[in-house]
Amino acid sequence: MVDALKDINEARSWLDAQEAKVVTRALDLQTEHTRNDPRDWGYEKTVTATEISAALRVPERTAEFLVEHSTLLTRYYPATLEALETGKLTKRHAWAVVEEAASIPDTNPTVTAAFEARLIGMASVTTVAKFRQQANRLREELHPESIAARQKKAVKERGVFLTPSYDGMAWLEAYLPVDQAAGIFHRVDTAARALQGPDEPRTLTQLRADVLADVLTSAGASGQIADSDNNPTEPNGSSAYWGVQAKVFVTVPVMTLLGGDAPGELEGYGPIDPETARKLAGHAPSFTRILTHPFTGARLGADATTYRVPKDLQDAVRVRDRTCRHPGCNRLAVFCELDHTKPWSQGGKTSYGNLAALCKRHHKLKSEGYWQYRQPEPGTIIAISPAGETYLTKPDPPPTPNEDPPPF
Repeated sequence: MVDALKDINEARSWLDAQEAKVVTRALDLQTEHTRNDPRDWGYEKTVTATEISAALRVPERTAEFLVEHSTLLTRYYPATLEALETGKLTKRHAWAVVEEAASIPDTNPTVTAAFEARLIGMASVTTVAKFRQQANRLREELHPESIAARQKKAVKERGVFLTPSYDGMAWLEAYLPVDQAAGIFHRVDTAARALQGPDEPRTLTQLRADVLADVLTSAGASGQIADSDNNPTEPNGSSAYWGVQAKVFVTVPVMTLLGGDAPGELEGYGPIDPETARKLAGHAPSFTRILTHPFTGARLGADATTYRVPKDLQDAVRVRDRTCRHPGCNRLAVFCELDHTKPWSQGGKTSYGNLAALCKRHHKLKSEGYWQYRQPEPGTIIAISPAGETYLTKPDPPPTPNEDPPPF
């Protein structure tokens, strides 16, 4: 059954590659037509998208997305198209590769091609979400402009946006510097988690929304939070948690802390500019600083000889793993349990090389014998499924001070 699913997935990828080719051909035909009709000049993509939208019964925005990605894929990224056609990538993976590859200025064709090749290799062995995190770090190594310069320009675009939705609802979005955005989210998340309990009917997502609304509409002054029916309530003494500060790991190369220009890294997001890294490492109590070796990039940590994991070792493992180490799981390590890969009862040590972050769900599946894990070297996890399939995952490397692009 697992093999059959793989075959189906490969066939679907092949069909998606043919779709990209046909969509691009449709755009080419429309472009040829507009040469003879000046009224349509500049509307080739729009007209093509409306045609596809009607034929496939999909929203025009979806059709426009399809046209944009298909033409990029077939005209500028043939290696990615080939990987899709041969089943190495799914359509979502292929589109993600194209978006990441296109995010770097095409100033050096050799570097661009090598970047695409690296992206394909990364995308072919993980989920789209994890791939984007890894690609973000690789992008920082290769981008010709420093992250500090880009961040200085990007911060000018900050803003808050309100988009009406259906049924009396709306989307509230904020585009902010990452240290502010992460700090806000983790503070809301920490307060929401503190309200969870056997008598609390709301989901964690609902609690986050209620906490955010309560704080921003000043209802928190009374210590009250609206329940799922928008009635004021005061579960678990919520007013006690407005001062809670969540913990977020910020990894900083030692030389950056001393004034260097190597990027730092914020857990759950990726590279941050050196100035922000120094600020968070030195002055923000809700961020836990993790220093790295100036030459090897190795993180500091220590082993333990007892079952209980000491605090510094907990931090080191969580920073290394970033997320739950089960294949495809994106649960942040800070919210995961630390599991002895080789059980303590069977002689497994409480050490950096025998601990891994597993979310409660996957930890339970391991404990009940459905999934098995091995850790041949620190941070390298081999997961074995109930069907006997094996999946290899490795931790993302820490940021290093190297300024030269990595060899390809």
